[in-house]
Amino acid sequence: MRLLRTDRRPLAIGHRGLPLLAAENTLRSFELALENGADGFEVDLVALADGALVAGHSLELAELCHGAARGDAGALRLDELRRLDPELATIEQVLEFAAARLRSGLLLIDLKSAGRERALIEALRRHGLGERTLLCSLERSQLACLRELAPEIARSVSYPGDRRRLSERRTIAPFVPLALRGLRLLARLRIHSWLEQTGAVAVTLHHGIIDADLVRRCHGWGVAVFAWTVDDAPTRQRLVEAGVDGIITNDPRSGVRKTR
Repeated sequence: MRLLRTDRRPLAIGHRGLPLLAAENTLRSFELALENGADGFEVDLVALADGALVAGHSLELAELCHGAARGDAGALRLDELRRLDPELATIEQVLEFAAARLRSGLLLIDLKSAGRERALIEALRRHGLGERTLLCSLERSQLACLRELAPEIARSVSYPGDRRRLSERRTIAPFVPLALRGLRLLARLRIHSWLEQTGAVAVTLHHGIIDADLVRRCHGWGVAVFAWTVDDAPTRQRLVEAGVDGIITNDPRSGVRKTR
Protein backbone atom coordinates (compact mmCIF):
# COMPACT_ATOMS: atom_id res chain seq x y z
CA MET A 1 0.00 0.00 0.00
CA ARG A 2 1.23 3.48 -0.81
CA LEU A 3 2.08 5.31 2.43
CA LEU A 4 3.16 8.68 1.06
CA ARG A 5 0.02 10.71 0.39
CA THR A 6 1.51 13.99 -0.85
CA ASP A 7 -1.14 14.41 -3.57
CA ARG A 8 -4.07 12.84 -1.73
CA ARG A 9 -5.93 13.09 1.58
CA PRO A 10 -4.31 11.48 4.63
CA LEU A 11 -5.38 8.01 5.62
CA ALA A 12 -7.81 7.76 8.53
CA ILE A 13 -6.69 4.96 10.87
CA GLY A 14 -8.94 3.73 13.68
CA HIS A 15 -6.95 3.82 16.93
CA ARG A 16 -7.37 0.30 18.35
CA GLY A 17 -10.48 0.21 16.19
CA LEU A 18 -13.32 2.49 17.20
CA PRO A 19 -13.10 2.45 21.01
CA LEU A 20 -15.93 4.94 21.44
CA LEU A 21 -18.37 2.27 20.29
CA ALA A 22 -16.72 -1.01 21.32
CA ALA A 23 -13.95 -2.26 23.59
CA GLU A 24 -10.56 -1.30 22.17
CA ASN A 25 -8.38 -3.86 20.41
CA THR A 26 -11.30 -6.21 19.79
CA LEU A 27 -12.53 -7.60 16.49
CA ARG A 28 -15.82 -5.72 16.96
CA SER A 29 -13.93 -2.46 17.43
CA PHE A 30 -11.90 -3.04 14.25
CA GLU A 31 -15.06 -3.90 12.34
CA LEU A 32 -16.82 -0.74 13.49
CA ALA A 33 -13.84 1.39 12.49
CA LEU A 34 -13.99 0.09 8.93
CA GLU A 35 -17.78 0.39 8.80
CA ASN A 36 -17.52 4.03 9.89
CA GLY A 37 -15.09 5.29 7.30
CA ALA A 38 -11.62 4.30 8.48
CA ASP A 39 -9.04 3.41 5.82
CA GLY A 40 -7.52 0.89 8.21
CA PHE A 41 -7.04 0.19 11.88
CA GLU A 42 -4.28 0.07 14.46
CA VAL A 43 -3.88 -2.89 16.79
CA ASP A 44 -1.55 -3.19 19.78
CA LEU A 45 0.16 -6.55 20.23
CA VAL A 46 1.55 -8.02 23.44
CA ALA A 47 3.13 -11.43 24.10
CA LEU A 48 1.79 -13.61 26.90
CA ALA A 49 3.88 -15.85 29.12
CA ASP A 50 2.95 -18.87 26.98
CA GLY A 51 4.17 -17.08 23.83
CA ALA A 52 0.75 -16.24 22.43
CA LEU A 53 0.47 -12.87 20.68
CA VAL A 54 -2.76 -11.08 21.55
CA ALA A 55 -4.37 -7.70 20.92
CA GLY A 56 -3.73 -5.51 23.95
CA HIS A 57 -2.00 -2.31 24.97
CA SER A 58 -0.19 -3.86 27.94
CA LEU A 59 -0.16 -6.86 30.27
CA GLU A 60 -2.19 -4.95 32.85
CA LEU A 61 -5.39 -6.96 33.19
CA ALA A 62 -7.58 -3.87 33.29
CA GLU A 63 -6.42 -3.03 29.75
CA LEU A 64 -5.90 -6.50 28.37
CA CYS A 65 -9.25 -7.87 29.57
CA HIS A 66 -11.24 -4.63 29.34
CA GLY A 67 -11.81 -4.19 33.06
CA ALA A 68 -12.77 -7.79 33.77
CA ALA A 69 -9.95 -8.11 36.32
CA ARG A 70 -7.18 -6.14 38.01
CA GLY A 71 -3.48 -6.76 38.39
CA ASP A 72 -0.87 -8.06 35.97
CA ALA A 73 -1.29 -10.87 33.46
CA GLY A 74 2.09 -12.21 34.60
CA ALA A 75 2.24 -15.96 33.98
CA LEU A 76 -1.41 -16.28 32.92
CA ARG A 77 -1.97 -18.30 29.75
CA LEU A 78 -4.26 -17.51 26.87
CA ASP A 79 -6.92 -19.98 27.99
CA GLU A 80 -6.96 -18.45 31.48
CA LEU A 81 -7.29 -14.92 30.10
CA ARG A 82 -10.03 -16.01 27.72
CA ARG A 83 -12.08 -17.09 30.72
CA LEU A 84 -11.80 -13.53 32.02
CA ASP A 85 -12.50 -11.91 28.67
CA PRO A 86 -13.85 -13.95 25.74
CA GLU A 87 -13.25 -10.96 23.42
CA LEU A 88 -9.48 -11.16 23.82
CA ALA A 89 -8.25 -11.58 20.23
CA THR A 90 -5.19 -13.54 19.13
CA ILE A 91 -2.91 -12.47 16.32
CA GLU A 92 -4.41 -15.21 14.14
CA GLN A 93 -7.91 -13.83 14.64
CA VAL A 94 -6.79 -10.27 13.91
CA LEU A 95 -5.00 -11.29 10.74
CA GLU A 96 -7.88 -13.48 9.55
CA PHE A 97 -10.18 -10.51 10.03
CA ALA A 98 -7.80 -8.14 8.24
CA ALA A 99 -7.30 -10.49 5.30
CA ALA A 100 -11.06 -10.80 4.84
CA ARG A 101 -12.16 -7.22 5.52
CA LEU A 102 -9.28 -4.83 4.96
CA ARG A 103 -8.64 -5.51 1.28
CA SER A 104 -6.96 -2.27 0.13
CA GLY A 105 -6.66 -0.65 3.58
CA LEU A 106 -3.78 -0.44 6.05
CA LEU A 107 -3.12 -2.68 9.04
CA LEU A 108 -1.00 -0.77 11.55
CA ILE A 109 0.54 -3.08 14.15
CA ASP A 110 2.01 -1.41 17.24
CA LEU A 111 4.37 -3.84 18.96
CA LYS A 112 4.29 -3.60 22.75
CA SER A 113 6.42 -6.71 23.43
CA ALA A 114 9.70 -8.02 22.07
CA GLY A 115 10.86 -11.55 21.36
CA ARG A 116 8.11 -12.85 19.09
CA GLU A 117 9.06 -11.04 15.90
CA ARG A 118 9.65 -14.21 13.86
CA ALA A 119 6.24 -15.63 14.80
CA LEU A 120 4.58 -12.37 13.78
CA ILE A 121 6.34 -12.27 10.42
CA GLU A 122 5.41 -15.87 9.70
CA ALA A 123 1.77 -15.14 10.52
CA LEU A 124 1.71 -12.05 8.28
CA ARG A 125 3.15 -14.04 5.38
CA ARG A 126 0.75 -16.90 5.99
CA HIS A 127 -2.20 -14.52 5.68
CA GLY A 128 -0.75 -12.61 2.72
CA LEU A 129 -0.79 -9.27 4.55
CA GLY A 130 2.81 -8.14 4.10
CA GLU A 131 2.01 -5.43 1.56
CA ARG A 132 -0.88 -4.03 3.62
CA THR A 133 0.92 -3.88 6.98
CA LEU A 134 2.94 -1.21 8.74
CA LEU A 135 4.87 -2.47 11.80
CA CYS A 136 5.67 0.20 14.36
CA SER A 137 7.63 0.15 17.58
CA LEU A 138 9.28 2.46 20.09
CA GLU A 139 12.30 0.16 20.15
CA ARG A 140 14.76 0.81 17.33
CA SER A 141 16.49 -2.53 17.99
CA GLN A 142 13.20 -4.32 17.42
CA LEU A 143 12.66 -2.52 14.12
CA ALA A 144 16.18 -3.44 13.05
CA CYS A 145 15.39 -7.08 13.87
CA LEU A 146 12.23 -6.89 11.78
CA ARG A 147 14.24 -5.47 8.89
CA GLU A 148 16.49 -8.52 9.00
CA LEU A 149 13.56 -10.92 9.16
CA ALA A 150 11.32 -9.25 6.58
CA PRO A 151 12.81 -6.29 4.73
CA GLU A 152 9.77 -6.24 2.45
CA ILE A 153 7.31 -5.37 5.26
CA ALA A 154 7.11 -1.65 6.01
CA ARG A 155 8.29 -0.39 9.40
CA SER A 156 7.65 2.81 11.34
CA VAL A 157 9.58 4.48 14.16
CA SER A 158 7.21 5.48 16.98
CA TYR A 159 7.96 8.48 19.18
CA PRO A 160 7.63 9.36 22.00
CA GLY A 161 6.68 6.59 24.40
CA ASP A 162 3.40 6.90 26.29
CA ARG A 163 2.71 3.43 27.68
CA ARG A 164 0.88 4.90 30.68
CA ARG A 165 -1.34 7.06 28.43
CA LEU A 166 -0.20 10.16 30.30
CA SER A 167 -0.99 12.41 27.33
CA GLU A 168 -4.66 11.39 27.65
CA ARG A 169 -5.00 12.43 31.30
CA ARG A 170 -6.73 15.77 31.84
CA THR A 171 -4.94 16.40 35.14
CA ILE A 172 -1.59 16.82 33.41
CA ALA A 173 -2.90 18.48 30.23
CA PRO A 174 -1.45 21.93 31.17
CA PHE A 175 2.06 20.44 31.26
CA VAL A 176 1.88 18.52 27.97
CA PRO A 177 2.79 21.43 25.61
CA LEU A 178 6.00 22.15 27.54
CA ALA A 179 7.01 18.49 27.50
CA LEU A 180 6.25 18.22 23.80
CA ARG A 181 8.48 21.20 23.04
CA GLY A 182 11.49 19.32 24.33
CA LEU A 183 10.46 16.12 22.59
CA ARG A 184 10.01 18.00 19.33
CA LEU A 185 13.57 19.31 19.52
CA LEU A 186 14.94 15.82 20.25
CA ALA A 187 13.02 14.39 17.30
CA ARG A 188 14.49 16.97 14.92
CA LEU A 189 18.00 16.14 16.08
CA ARG A 190 17.71 12.34 15.98
CA ILE A 191 14.96 11.28 13.63
CA HIS A 192 17.20 10.82 10.60
CA SER A 193 19.59 8.56 12.51
CA TRP A 194 16.64 6.54 13.80
CA LEU A 195 15.46 6.02 10.23
CA GLU A 196 18.92 4.96 9.06
CA GLN A 197 19.28 2.56 11.98
CA THR A 198 15.95 0.84 11.32
CA GLY A 199 15.37 1.21 7.59
CA ALA A 200 11.91 2.54 8.47
CA VAL A 201 9.75 4.06 5.75
CA ALA A 202 7.44 5.91 8.14
CA VAL A 203 7.32 7.66 11.50
CA THR A 204 4.42 7.40 13.92
CA LEU A 205 4.47 10.53 16.06
CA HIS A 206 2.43 12.29 18.73
CA HIS A 207 0.55 15.05 16.94
CA GLY A 208 2.05 17.70 19.20
CA ILE A 209 5.57 17.32 17.79
CA ILE A 210 4.52 17.47 14.12
CA ASP A 211 4.69 20.60 12.04
CA ALA A 212 4.92 21.34 8.32
CA ASP A 213 8.72 21.60 8.39
CA LEU A 214 9.11 18.15 9.95
CA VAL A 215 6.71 16.67 7.40
CA ARG A 216 8.65 18.26 4.53
CA ARG A 217 11.92 16.86 5.85
CA CYS A 218 10.48 13.37 6.19
CA HIS A 219 8.92 13.50 2.73
CA GLY A 220 12.28 14.61 1.35
CA TRP A 221 13.70 11.33 2.70
CA GLY A 222 10.78 9.38 1.22
CA VAL A 223 9.34 8.78 4.69
CA ALA A 224 5.62 8.95 5.54
CA VAL A 225 4.33 10.73 8.66
CA PHE A 226 1.48 9.35 10.78
CA ALA A 227 0.05 11.36 13.68
CA TRP A 228 -1.46 9.95 16.89
CA THR A 229 -3.97 10.26 18.58
CA VAL A 230 -6.13 12.98 17.03
CA ASP A 231 -9.75 13.56 18.00
CA ASP A 232 -10.43 17.31 17.75
CA ALA A 233 -11.18 19.23 14.58
CA PRO A 234 -8.58 22.04 14.93
CA THR A 235 -5.73 19.54 15.40
CA ARG A 236 -6.95 17.45 12.47
CA GLN A 237 -7.07 20.49 10.23
CA ARG A 238 -3.61 21.65 11.29
CA LEU A 239 -2.16 18.23 10.48
CA VAL A 240 -3.93 18.04 7.12
CA GLU A 241 -2.46 21.45 6.22
CA ALA A 242 0.98 20.30 7.42
CA GLY A 243 0.74 17.43 4.91
CA VAL A 244 0.70 14.34 7.12
CA ASP A 245 0.07 11.01 5.42
CA GLY A 246 -2.10 9.42 8.08
CA ILE A 247 -4.15 10.44 11.10
CA ILE A 248 -4.75 7.89 13.86
CA THR A 249 -7.99 8.65 15.65
CA ASN A 250 -10.38 7.20 18.20
CA ASP A 251 -13.27 8.31 16.00
CA PRO A 252 -12.87 8.04 12.21
CA ARG A 253 -16.46 9.34 11.89
CA SER A 254 -15.42 12.83 12.95
CA GLY A 255 -14.06 14.42 9.80
CA VAL A 256 -10.57 12.97 9.46
CA ARG A 257 -11.29 12.28 5.80
CA LYS A 258 -11.35 15.97 4.95
CA THR A 259 -9.29 16.76 1.82
CA ARG A 260 -6.49 19.26 1.63
